[in-house]
Amino acid sequence: MRACPSTTPTDPPPGPVPRCRVCGRAVHGGRARCPPVCYCCRTVAGQLRLPLVPLVALCEYRVGDGTHRRLRAYKDAAVAEVRDRSRVELVDQLAVRCDGGLDGPVGRLVPWAVVTTVPSTSRPGGAPAEGLADAVPFLADRHRRLLVRGPGTGGHLRAGRDVFTLAPGVERAGLADLPVLVFDDTTTTGAAAQSAAATLRLAGARVVGALVMGRALAPCAVGGATEPSR
Repeated sequence: MRACPSTTPTDPPPGPVPRCRVCGRAVHGGRARCPPVCYCCRTVAGQLRLPLVPLVALCEYRVGDGTHRRLRAYKDAAVAEVRDRSRVELVDQLAVRCDGGLDGPVGRLVPWAVVTTVPSTSRPGGAPAEGLADAVPFLADRHRRLLVRGPGTGGHLRAGRDVFTLAPGVERAGLADLPVLVFDDTTTTGAAAQSAAATLRLAGARVVGALVMGRALAPCAVGGATEPSR
């Protein structure tokens, strides 16, 4: 996936750069908004026809840096030992960020009772995020698989209410007002995480936000650089 398009002007105005009220990404240029919303979040909200849930990224990465290499190796390395080693490194990072429990970075999206992972929109089998969440006790103890891939098509900056659907055996009655945290391993535009949140919200759940392990920085969108494949 390409990163969220940068709208940075040639000569940015002085003063602090405003941050998107949904995802926290820096917002440059464009019409003044209060509070500001970035281009990607405006686009995704329009496609879903819903207000978006807060999105918190535990770290940001540039294509080619250490975090990006670990994420790609965890998902795509041809050698099992490399995938396993990358998974251990990512789990260690995630565990440290969750170490504070409700008082740590994850606590910014409380209160929540259940965490669910975003299914892959292109890969067979389970979501890559599951392997990370299940290895961190703070998340694993609350992990429930609520979603599967739906009939719709998602993609870079392409969100939809039908990209995901409720997993077999998940009843709407059990979701009514249930506080849920959506977790994903990577994001660029937030389209997949917000699509997952929309499906749960329309089924009656109270999604408190989306937590992602890593988010691609916009300046990486040069020379065809891509986010780790989903």
